[in-house]
Amino acid sequence: MEAKMLFGVGLVFDTPEFGTIVMGANEELDELLPSTIKEMIGEQIIIKKTDGVEQVYGVVSTQINHSIAGKKNIGICLGKEISPYEISAGSIVYCNSSGQIDQ
Repeated sequence: MEAKMLFGVGLVFDTPEFGTIVMGANEELDELLPSTIKEMIGEQIIIKKTDGVEQVYGVVSTQINHSIAGKKNIGICLGKEISPYEISAGSIVYCNSSGQIDQ
C-alpha cells in the first residue's frame, strides 16, 4: 500500500445526526491549510484496523479544528451505516489516492 498516512485514530464516536466519526491528529499536517488536508482526504479513506485488516470507507464530511496549541484535529464523518464498534482507537487512517473501492 502506497497511501499517505493521515492520522492515528484517537477517538471514535457515534452521533444521532451524522453517524460514526473518527478523529485524530498528525503533527506533519499542522502546517498545511485545511483545504489542502480536505483535498488529501478526498471522497474515500483507507483505515488499517488494529487487527491489521484494511478497509475502504466513504467520507461523508470532514472537519478540521485548530487547538489552542496550534495543532490541527481532524474529524471524518463516515455516516450512519458504519458502526463505531467497527473501528477502534489506534487504527490508522490513510488517503485512498487510487480512488477505487476494493473491500
